[in-house]
Amino acid sequence: MAAPDSKNPPQQDEARLTAMVQRWADGKATLRDVRGYSDEELYAIAKTAYLFFHQGRVAEARTLFQGLYAINPADPYFAKALGVVEMAAGNAQGALAAYDVALKLDGRDAQAYVGRAEVRLAMGQKAPAVEDLRRAASLAPEDDPVTRKANAMIEALARR
Repeated sequence: MAAPDSKNPPQQDEARLTAMVQRWADGKATLRDVRGYSDEELYAIAKTAYLFFHQGRVAEARTLFQGLYAINPADPYFAKALGVVEMAAGNAQGALAAYDVALKLDGRDAQAYVGRAEVRLAMGQKAPAVEDLRRAASLAPEDDPVTRKANAMIEALARR
């Protein structure tokens, strides 16, 4: 987190903080802006959350990714990662909502389309899942693993 500005008197720091909190309350700033977190700090936390997830510590990963998303809701990675951990935690509706946000933030993210398709399949929504898979396959290069996965899933679903 950014250190207080020692060149400004406390009244100026308080006024600046009050103005930033008001911008946040008005939807014009994120908590990241208010607290002054750097990308490096947030991604260090994300790395820890990722490690927790791969160690099977889904609850801890979920808590961290929920916090990261709350601090910086404009980062599509945090929304997409939250989708992954929400699904792993058994919250398909939360996972779907997180992937929806990730795709609103970055509509060209093929991985997010595949992730959302997997959630939709788990929820019994085959047609929208296939649509997401087709979209994913159209966004990434043909030799990309995401494209191969999307195409394999489309083929498997066509046989059902």
